[in-house]
This record gives sequence, C-alpha cells and structure tokens, in this order.
Amino acid sequence: MNHLDKKQRTYYGHSVQGDADTSRWELLSDHIQRVSDRCAAFAKSFQAENWGRLAGLWHDLGKYSDAFQDYLLTANGFEAHLEQFNRVDHSTAGAQLAAKQLGGNGQILAYVIAGHHAGLANASGGDSSLFERLRKKVPACVAVPDEILRPECDLEPLEMQASKDTRDILGFRYAFFTRMLFSCLVDADFLATEEFCDREKSERRASGHLPPFMTMQAALDAELEKKQFNAVPGTVSTCRQQILAACRDAAAKPPGMFSLTVPTGGGKTLSSLAFALEHAIQRGKSRIVYAIPFTSIIEQTADVFRQVFQSLSDEIVLEHHSNVDPEDQRESPRSRLATENWDAPLVVTTNVQLFESLFAAKTSRCRKLHNLVNSVIILDEAQTLPVDRLRPCLAALQELVRGYGCTIVLCTATQPAVHYRDQFTIGLPDVREIIPDPAQLAAQMKRVQVRVIGEPCSRENKIVPGKITDQELVARMEEQASFLTIVNTRAHAAKLFRELESSGNAEGLYHLSTLMCGQHRSDTIVQIRRRLQRRQTCRVISTQLIEAGVDVDFPVVFRALSGLDSIAQAAGRCNREGRAENGTVFVFDPQEVALHGYLRSTSMSASEIIPAFEEDVLSPDAIRAYFELHYWKRSGPNRWDKTPEEGVMKCFPCPTTEFSADFRHAADRLRLIEEQGRTVFVPYGCVGQDLIQRLRMDGPDRKLLRQLQRYSVTLYEHLYQAMAPDIELIHGQYPALINVSAYDKKLGIRIDRPGFVEPSEWIA
Repeated sequence: MNHLDKKQRTYYGHSVQGDADTSRWELLSDHIQRVSDRCAAFAKSFQAENWGRLAGLWHDLGKYSDAFQDYLLTANGFEAHLEQFNRVDHSTAGAQLAAKQLGGNGQILAYVIAGHHAGLANASGGDSSLFERLRKKVPACVAVPDEILRPECDLEPLEMQASKDTRDILGFRYAFFTRMLFSCLVDADFLATEEFCDREKSERRASGHLPPFMTMQAALDAELEKKQFNAVPGTVSTCRQQILAACRDAAAKPPGMFSLTVPTGGGKTLSSLAFALEHAIQRGKSRIVYAIPFTSIIEQTADVFRQVFQSLSDEIVLEHHSNVDPEDQRESPRSRLATENWDAPLVVTTNVQLFESLFAAKTSRCRKLHNLVNSVIILDEAQTLPVDRLRPCLAALQELVRGYGCTIVLCTATQPAVHYRDQFTIGLPDVREIIPDPAQLAAQMKRVQVRVIGEPCSRENKIVPGKITDQELVARMEEQASFLTIVNTRAHAAKLFRELESSGNAEGLYHLSTLMCGQHRSDTIVQIRRRLQRRQTCRVISTQLIEAGVDVDFPVVFRALSGLDSIAQAAGRCNREGRAENGTVFVFDPQEVALHGYLRSTSMSASEIIPAFEEDVLSPDAIRAYFELHYWKRSGPNRWDKTPEEGVMKCFPCPTTEFSADFRHAADRLRLIEEQGRTVFVPYGCVGQDLIQRLRMDGPDRKLLRQLQRYSVTLYEHLYQAMAPDIELIHGQYPALINVSAYDKKLGIRIDRPGFVEPSEWIA
C-alpha cells in the first residue's frame, strides 16, 4: 500500500443518491477495475490493450484523496462523478502520474486521463490546457493500492521516430491514436458508471442479443430476390443484377479501400450493403457504418434498411445524425449516459457526424469512435466532402484503413473524385474499383436527356443556363401533368409550392424540405410513391434532400443550377426504371435566388463546363472536366485544408522530444457545416407530441433521444431566435416547439409567419 497519509478510510467511487448507508456505495477499487477491464477490451481491437488497461487504472486516481472523499460524503449523489464548478478535480492526478512515470508515452495517457470528463485539451494556452494541468497542484492521493499505482503492464510500442515518408503525418497519427484511446476510456467509464448507478438500464443494454451478419444477409437476399421479381424487365433491371453480382464478388478481396461507381438508379444502396455484409462475414468485421452527405436524406436510407430487417429486430439499424446531445459544456449524469456509442451492427449516419467525431474533443462526440475499429464504412457520394477540408478528412480515412482494420467503400454516381492523381496528391491511394467497367455501365444505363433552359452564349454560340423568373418557371411546370422540381434553398421551395397551391389545384402537390421533420418527410414520400405507382398526377417541389437514397420515378425533372454531380443525382429521379425511351431533365438558373458558399462554388463550376458539353452534360468527359475544375484546379493544394492559419493538420505537429496536439482547436476547425444550427423537437402528429411530453416528464435517455431524432428539425441560429417565443427549453437543454400551430402539415416549421423573418432571408 502507498501510505501518503496515515489516516485509514474506505474509498468510494460513487455514492447512492439520497442513501446515507455507505455499505451500498461503490468502492473506488471496484469502479477502477471495471473501467480498466472494459477499456482494455475496447483497446485490444487496435492492439493497444495495455494502453487501455493503464488508462482505466489511473483515470480516477484523484478520488484517492481526502478532498474528494469528503466532497462525496457531502454531495451524497453520483453527480460527484463529474467535475464542474467547485467540485474536486479527480482527473489531473492520474495524468500527472502518467507524464512523470512514462516519459513520451505518458504524454498520450495524460491527454486521455486529464480529459475523460472535460474533453481532450490543447497542449498549451489557458488553465485548461494539458501543460497547465500537469503543473497544477492537486489534492494528495492517499493509500492507493500498489496494483493500481504500479501495475505490471508493458505498453505496446508506438512508432516514435519520424521517417521521410511519415514526417508530415506522424503527429496526426499520434493524435488519432490518442483520440481512439480516449474513446475507449470514455465509453468504459460511462458504461461502468451506468452499471452501478442504473443497473436495470445496464442489464437491458447487455441483454440485447442482435442477430449475426449471416442472418442479416439472409434477410437482405430475400428482399433483393423480391425486388428482382417485381422489377420492370429491361436494361435497367439487368444492370442492377450485374452491379449486385460485382459487389458480392469483390467482397472476397482483402480489406482496404474500394470504390463503387454506379449511375443513379443502379441500386447501389442495397448492393453496397450486400458487399458490406459478405465482406464482414468473410473478414470478421464488427459492424457496418453507412455515411450519407446530408442529414435531410438519412431517414430514407435508414427506412430502406429497416424494411429489409424488419422481421429480425428493430435494434439492428441505428440512425444517428442530429446532435441531440446538448451543446452546453455543462453535463449531467443523465445527459452523459444518454449519449450514443454506436453499439449496433448497422449505423446510418452523416458525413458531418462521422468526420466531426473523428476530430472531436468532447466526450459525447468521441465516445463512439472505438466502435469504428474493424468496421466496414460505406461513404456515399464521397465527392460532396468540402474542398477546404479534404486533407484532414482523407487522412482520417487512410488512418482507419492503415491502423484500425477498416474497409472503406467510396460510393459515387459519377466518377471517383478523391482518388490519388498527379494533380491531387492528397487523394486516396490503392483504391480498388468494384465495377469492372464503370464507363460502359454508365452508357448502358443512360435513360435521360438534359436540356438547359437558357440562351446562346455570345462568344461561341453555346447554350448556357439563363436566368428565369419564378413566374416563368411555374408556367413551364404547369405544362406537365407530373414533375419533380428540385431547388437549392428551403425558401425557394416553399415559395414555389405556395404559388402552385394558390393556382387552385392542390391535388397531387407536395413539398419536401428540412423544415419538415424526418418522420414527416418519410410520410410524404410514401404518399408520393403511391401516386406515382398508380400513375396519378404528382407534382413535387423539393430541396436537394430527394436526390439520394429516395427511390422515385418521374417523367420530367426540373433542376436549379448546381454542381454536375447534383444534376446527375436529380437525373436519377427521372425515368428511373427505364419505362420510357428517354426522360427529360430541365436545368434552370432562378433569377430570384442568390447562392452562397458551397452552392455558389459548385454552380459556378458547372456553368463553366456546361457550354462545352451541351450535347451530353452528364457524359464522363463532362463530369471529369467538372471535378478537375472544382476539386483539383480551382481549389489548389493550399485550399485542401483551408488556410495555413486555420488548417486542421497544423494542430498535430510532428513530435520531437514530446507529443503535443491542440485537440480543441482541431475540433473547432473541422466543421463541415460552418453554422451547425440547433436541433428542435417538433410536435408532428400524436407521436411527436407524446415523445416531447415523455422527455418533459421523464428526462432524457438514449432510447427516447433516438426516437426524437425522427421528430426534429435543425434551425440556424437566427431562425431559432425568430422562433424563440414558440420554443420551450426542456430541462434547460432540449429545445422543443410547443406551439402546434407553428408546425404546418405541408411545409413543416412556419418561420415565414407575420412578424418573423421574410422568406428571402431563409438559409438553404
């Protein structure tokens, strides 16, 4: 025993709230052992078992202090598990021990242990930085058992010296390892705390026996056979079978990087899942993660997967997108235990959630990361990653493959945009294409003609998209019995919908945008599909949310000017089944809409390319020219990680005498969406109203927050403030729309009511 003080006492990890009988409290040694065992098991998946064991043993070393034990007796509530305000710091002691005893390796453990409540820190700058924490005076630890203080635990070696090939990336790799180890400790600590504080919930979590991948594969095969039986005979159906066969064949190949280049309408969603399941079975993978570009289209993909596995378990598919964890830095035990750790065989998430988590510093965001190890990650529409954050995002994908046993599948409907090439040196190397001849497949599946609504270019007599007024656009749409119109902003979608509705014929007219919650959109899409299948009039005004993962088939599509990859996605909703010889996609440039940021950049690139390829705007040559301009030339190497002063990779310098990284700066800089917005739960239907009431009465838990994701809308800050009179902040953390009349059954949240912002100020 290490007697730093002769006083003898019993040391507790957690108390029982409101129970003064300390015999029912959790012994600190028991808590530390539980965390250590779990953390070691998690870290073993990436050959870091002893790192995990030591992180667990030392994470709560500061609780072996009289100051903490006195506080615990006073507080008498397991909220003492957290460090806030005047509570006793119990994380720094273990970090200081690690740095003192282990040298360079100790620096990594110090980051992990010091941050297991507050989050990963920056190296220096301010009282919360790691270097200041390591110099901080903390209460003395008393009577720490030798098996905790000096365990027989040899750390697995890490690459310590930078070679010529790794000099630019070694600091990033150290930081990536640190964040993965941090994830193991955070999740282990959460689960061990839950085991003591809420045994019923812990047992419920542990009792979930989910079917193995082979059972899931059988369900998918049955669904695919049913689809083939009901398919319209013809070229499209034949091509889909060829795509599926290619995916199944490629699944036998060793893990690594793959690309799946399939035109829209080729069935790549289920074919890529077929690849993932077969690959997981053959190569012993742990889970499948399906990442999608936009929150607005995630629900449709999750619904497709739920339908496939509906006879097995409703716990198979985890849909995780909007960040329902409160952004407030203050955390409570309930909110911490409700955060998501991706403990499901099939996770459907967004690029934002995936990549921002891979560079996160907060415990709630990092908790799930260790569950990415040894997984199959399907990245849908990889070309939509922001140009100015490509370098860190692609580096993270390479690291997942190199050091953490992942297989990555890059899905695209056009052509690979993020592969390595001479003019794109940060691109992904050694990517294997699943489809034998993507160009031939694209030619076989061509079933639409793109026509530009525009005017001749004065220099070369080429057609370019000309400006068109909403009145002219509405007149063109009304010439069609059924159509889909896709625009770039929510305001424009609502405006066009109201103008069509005011014409007096609202039958078969629908609106889709992210101002509607996910369940509302799903219900609307069901009605749209039903009308299309019955050959009834169907007129839809939508934002780009309909462009991926939504299986609809319109004879005519109108698409506002955007990137060629988005126009190709829109074309995938036209003549999808090949029933007609050719469908028509009209591209127009709306006069009343001013674009900004990413939308403006992609539209400008497309408008430069279109005149040179007016015969076939979506030809492989046109798409290649578009990506060459947008990704490789216009951006330039200095833009792939924004600017040097704001670069994410600058936060991870190559280690010399010691490892240092600015984790919080990196998390702040890696924002795929600059303005994240705020998630608001909405009272859509009886179910939405009931879930909000349950949150109000019972507080948050993981299952309830999962359900509420289907009834949530994300509002940018100025729109949130405009709706503030109609919003209740439940438990001081969870915004909910309490004015039922502010949620329209066709348009969703009505922020255009009198007294609020004008539609022209809405942000896409």
